[in-house]
Formats: sequence, structure tokens, C-alpha cells
Amino acid sequence: MPEEKKSSAALTSAIVVLVLAIASYGVFKYVKKDSTSGVPVVTPPTSEPVVLPPVSTSVYKDGTYTVDGSYVSPGGEEKINVTLVLKDDVVVDATVKALATNTVSVKMQTAFASGYKTLVVGKKITDVTLTKVSGSSLTPKGWNDAVAKIQVQAKA
Repeated sequence: MPEEKKSSAALTSAIVVLVLAIASYGVFKYVKKDSTSGVPVVTPPTSEPVVLPPVSTSVYKDGTYTVDGSYVSPGGEEKINVTLVLKDDVVVDATVKALATNTVSVKMQTAFASGYKTLVVGKKITDVTLTKVSGSSLTPKGWNDAVAKIQVQAKA
């Protein structure tokens, strides 16, 4: 039995030495020497949260963009002037100005102008492609051309 006590005491001593060595390593890991005075300085981990600046997820720059969109009517090439105001990729305002020269095209652009706004304001610029508005099926092609140009200009 005395040999078992000796080996048990030796094992206990070895464990104590190992635990002390690990604890000492942990203490020295958080202590660094001040390079000017040689005095150890303890630097506790900071508990204050790190505040990061907000990350913009917008694809398009906010602003007002005005371009002419073009399309071909039976009377020839026509243009429509489109102005979009963008905020966070959303159309917050829109205006159109008829630039058509053909009498029928002027009438169709006027009809388009009376009905397009509710279809685009409040929607993402990527969701404002139009096909037929107030009976006009060609003027929306000019609108879509203008929107595509604005998307290129406004790319963030």
C-alpha cells in the first residue's frame, strides 16, 4: 500500500504542476510589457460593443434623373421625356413630357401621361417596366427605354 500512496501522491503533484502551468500561461497571455517602462500592463478585453457604419443596400444612387426615351410609331421615331426621382431604389416621383411630333403620337403620349404615375410611384425602379397604359401600347416602349437609361446613369 505505501507504493500506491507514493504513486498517487506523485500523480496528484504532477496534475497540480500542470494546472499551475496552464493558469500561468493564461495570465501571461493577457499581460504585455509596456515598451517604454518595462512594467507589465494588463489589458482587459473591452466590453463595449463595436458600432459599425450602416451598410447601404441600394443599387441605385438617390437623385433626380431626366432622359428622353425613344420608340418607333407608325408615323416614325418618337421621343418622350421622363424624369424620375429615386430614393433607396424606389421611384418617389415621376413626370413625363410629350415630345411627339405626329398628331396621333401626341394624343397617345397625353393618354399615357394621364395614367402611368400610379403604376410607378412607390415601386422599385426595377419594377416599373410598362406594357400598355391608358390605351397606349407604344409610348410605354419609350418609357421603358428612358427607365433603362436612368438605371445605367443611377447605378451606385
